[in-house]
Amino acid sequence: MTRRILSRLTSGALVVVMTYTPLLGAYTGTLASAQSVPEAATSYKYDLVGNLKEVTDPLGRVTNLTYDPLDRVKQVEQPLTNGARPTIKYGYDGIDQVATVTDPRNLETRYAVDGLGNRSELGSPDTGLTKSTYDAAGNLKTRIDGRGKTNTYFYDALNRLTRIDYTGTIGTTFEYDGDAKLTPTAAGKITRMTDESGYTAYTYDAFGRLATKAQTTTGLGSYTNTHTLAYAYDAHGRLVSMTYPSGNRVNYGYNQAGQVTSITLNPVLANGTGTSTGSIVLLNNITYAPFGGTTGWKWGSSVPANQYAHVRAYDLDGRISSYTLGSPSANGVVRTVNYDPASRIKGYTHAGTGTAPSPASLNQTFGYDELNRLTSYSANGTSQTYAYDASGNRIKAGFGANSYTNTIDPLSNKLSATTGPGPAKTNQYDGAGNLATDGTLVVTYSGRARPYRIQNGAVTAHQLFNGLEQRVFQTNGGGIFVYDEQGQLVGEYNYVNGKATRETVYLGNLPVAVLTQTVTGTAPAQNTAINVFHIHPDHLGTPRMITRTLDNKIVWRWDNGDPFGLTPPTEYFNGSGTFTFNLRMPGQYYDRNTNLFYNYHRDYDPQTGRYIQSDPIGLDGGINTYSYVENGPLNGTDEDGLQRRGGNPRPSGPTYSGRPGSWVGGRFYPSLGPTVSPYPFTYSQNSSRQCGPCMQVYYVASTAGGNTRPQHRSGANDQLYEHLTSLGSGSIGSYSAAGIRNQMTGYRDGALRNPAGFAWHHPVHRPQEIWLIRQCDHQNPAFRDLLHPLPGGAGGYSQNFP
Repeated sequence: MTRRILSRLTSGALVVVMTYTPLLGAYTGTLASAQSVPEAATSYKYDLVGNLKEVTDPLGRVTNLTYDPLDRVKQVEQPLTNGARPTIKYGYDGIDQVATVTDPRNLETRYAVDGLGNRSELGSPDTGLTKSTYDAAGNLKTRIDGRGKTNTYFYDALNRLTRIDYTGTIGTTFEYDGDAKLTPTAAGKITRMTDESGYTAYTYDAFGRLATKAQTTTGLGSYTNTHTLAYAYDAHGRLVSMTYPSGNRVNYGYNQAGQVTSITLNPVLANGTGTSTGSIVLLNNITYAPFGGTTGWKWGSSVPANQYAHVRAYDLDGRISSYTLGSPSANGVVRTVNYDPASRIKGYTHAGTGTAPSPASLNQTFGYDELNRLTSYSANGTSQTYAYDASGNRIKAGFGANSYTNTIDPLSNKLSATTGPGPAKTNQYDGAGNLATDGTLVVTYSGRARPYRIQNGAVTAHQLFNGLEQRVFQTNGGGIFVYDEQGQLVGEYNYVNGKATRETVYLGNLPVAVLTQTVTGTAPAQNTAINVFHIHPDHLGTPRMITRTLDNKIVWRWDNGDPFGLTPPTEYFNGSGTFTFNLRMPGQYYDRNTNLFYNYHRDYDPQTGRYIQSDPIGLDGGINTYSYVENGPLNGTDEDGLQRRGGNPRPSGPTYSGRPGSWVGGRFYPSLGPTVSPYPFTYSQNSSRQCGPCMQVYYVASTAGGNTRPQHRSGANDQLYEHLTSLGSGSIGSYSAAGIRNQMTGYRDGALRNPAGFAWHHPVHRPQEIWLIRQCDHQNPAFRDLLHPLPGGAGGYSQNFP
């Protein structure tokens, strides 16, 4: 055995040691252990043919993998939990595709394929039988879900989706290219999308970058409003401004490294018809750590004496170790994040000078079981406990002296009944695994399987979704919703008159400011006043505190309460009324009329800590299709309601792989081209090329020095960029090295991104490597068993990393 130091920080503070074992008399580079700090070592063992057979994490928990004679994963035994080892089993068909997955409760999911290897049937204990057919080019043609509802898909000669017809629901159409003579830069891009909510039109500038997106919402035929987002870029192709539908323009300033260093606002004019030439500083002096994460910024204020800093610190593993919430002069605190050796958050401590509440009263501690599921929470004299079955269904919850029981259907993972907290519920589901009623809520789903009507007692809310599955309209306390090209909610508007109620500003995927407006009088004599509030996000990007710029006073806080989101925020009186804000955990929006959190593709119930619909991507999102972030809400996020993402994100766009141009759970997102992103690209060919029948690995990077998937991706992009630089004007595969290199840069936070249209994949049998492959290959069913042989066809070796 040999040991060698692979990397050392220049400060000498961190040594990363990788230990390798000889195989067949040679050192092959097969990873045997990885250690970033003395208490955080993970060990790996392999069989004689190099299959990973055992993983021991820093807490000594052991995961075992066994294989059949063809070296296919047969079962995964998870760490000993409650006296048993939850086991996931796999069966295969004659062409090596996964045919069955059996979960730890012995519930079986079945798959069947047609003669060309396309997945034709899915038999799930949660969603029933789903049947699919395909055309000669392999495009999905029809899909019949467990309710018997049929979706029919149509394509043009270039295999681009042009129409989806739904049973009993208005269909969706997509138009591409525009008029070739009038809009040559729109070639290959979507120009119009028409759906049940209305239509959305896209225009592009002379360089093919998205210039405007105009969303026209019909509002169930009663009201029609158009809301337009406009983008502007500098000579380097970087986004320099985004004009919101209200007329507010948000501007971004950069340093020479291409990192955003300031965000300013040019507010809409008082008459509501133009944009002021005077600017307001929202953030400035934004600084970054050497590896790309922001270390803080200075909040802008109309009163210079009220300006103060937001500060973030990182430990030697790149995890956020502390951050500030609020102003130190107005009951703000510094939160310190404490981790255990497995990188799970075990507690928060707070420091500050405030007295209402005192910093010490905000301290919190957390406990976990052997599968990283949150089992306890305590804070300021209160305590909560949670217990789960082998498949991750919450079966018990304790709130102080009160204990509540959840009853899980023995034949599925559906929640049949719960005794609390809150009102007791008895649930009924439709044939596709969607909650139909819990005794109080009555949810009616459209042919496209989205909840178009929700009744909560005497209150009924109607909802409409656009062709990208974004909810853009809701009655009774909702409004019209507008999203940026990363799927982030940027605006909320009154559905009667179209006026803005709230607009949110982001630094990457961190919400940092919310704008409200007060309108008095009527045009042309109306007066529009813009109010700016600062949003203070936590390590995951969840808003935890909001302060007003006038005096730094806290107007909203959500920094102490149930980790699954059940505790409501504290909303303070602000001028003429109580300040309200509805963003919750990343990707979630609180619906006051239902007490659910809308979460892009699904709806989340904070009372039960789970979704009310089964996962649209099935077991690809985890072995339990109703679980939220695998019951670890402090250590991961789920921005799109599909699958858990690792915590500690950089201030950048979300890593959502189901953006326009790919399939997600039978729903298609048409290709807008990479230039649609408000993080613009100067090279647009990567994601527009069609994947063929053969998969290619374009680059192999090392995972050395990282303990999380975000760290692996960051390190891989650094290695790739260095390699591309060495190639000069050469190519990687059929792609220009210089073009990809330019396209990886130019983001707001200055960090490198994955090349557009590509994904980093952890091969399950080669834990020391991470592969660069095309996203369409990564999601192609033909390569599923090669790339994703583990739980439900989900993940590769990355399942071992947060």
